[in-house]
Amino acid sequence: MKKPPIVLVLAAVGIAAICILVLSAFPQEKPSAPPSPFSVGILVVNRDNVSHLVHVSVSGVNGTLDNALLSSENYTLAGGERVRLSATIDQVGEYLYSVSVDGNPPHTAVRTLNPTAGVIVEILSDQEVEIVPTIT
Repeated sequence: MKKPPIVLVLAAVGIAAICILVLSAFPQEKPSAPPSPFSVGILVVNRDNVSHLVHVSVSGVNGTLDNALLSSENYTLAGGERVRLSATIDQVGEYLYSVSVDGNPPHTAVRTLNPTAGVIVEILSDQEVEIVPTIT
């Protein structure tokens, strides 16, 4: 069997080296963080037939997320209108919901969220609010 000429061997080694250099020049894709196991939106629904100014705040309580304020938002909701809070909860724990309608004293409730339980804030009138846990 005849040996390949040294020039061919050197050429093959050179091409391999160039390929390795070219491939290493491209940025490597970094692995992304794993997706959250769940994400719960909070729905605010005006069940009244009158427009209301609604203020909703959500905070972690009892140690959840270091008791931090997660959301504080104002909406003007027409009768029958619904919106989702821009904050999305993605951690199991207890949360304090505070809802004020038309400047009245706030209604509050602590609700536990997990992958199968969310919350709907129902505006029934300027004096009546329900903060209802839901099962998804």
